[in-house]
Amino acid sequence: MHREDARQLFHMGIGLTALAALLIFGRGFLLAALFFTIIIGTLLMNARLQGRKVFIVTWFEERFEREDAPLPGWGSACYATGVLLTLAFLQDISQIAAVIFVLGIGDGVSTIIGTRGNIRLQHNGKKTLEGTLAMFFASLGAFLFVGYAAIPLALVAAIAESIPRVDDNLMIPAACAAFFLIFGASP
Repeated sequence: MHREDARQLFHMGIGLTALAALLIFGRGFLLAALFFTIIIGTLLMNARLQGRKVFIVTWFEERFEREDAPLPGWGSACYATGVLLTLAFLQDISQIAAVIFVLGIGDGVSTIIGTRGNIRLQHNGKKTLEGTLAMFFASLGAFLFVGYAAIPLALVAAIAESIPRVDDNLMIPAACAAFFLIFGASP
């Protein structure tokens, strides 16, 4: 399996796990779980930066870390922070679920399809039209949580995902949360 495909399948699995935790245990539980995950992750990243070998960190780095990551665990830290910011700004469980779905599934599918795409975006040569379209269409699954609001949400997410020089694990949830804060769209 292509390393980036494995990384994105893991990305989608984490998104589905966060979504399940939200729907089963509620917003407060997921908020606490993410808070502690970020603290533990920060301690592990710090140990790694000090040159210590931590088995679990090394295992994840070898399988899922991007070669160009600015710090060990950068993508995971941004992902957890993006979901935490969503939980901090949104109260409605359906809206939060939609954002987590878009981040987990939409972004994962986008990368898997986009890395095989040929038509580069004018404003971001690292992204492809195929990936952006995949982001839009995969994100429409948020319909399960917010109804027809999923259509403009998917468009916002696809645009946010294509923005250069900002980690999409932060940009997507920020843009999607802003969408709900501005338009208050609910099912």
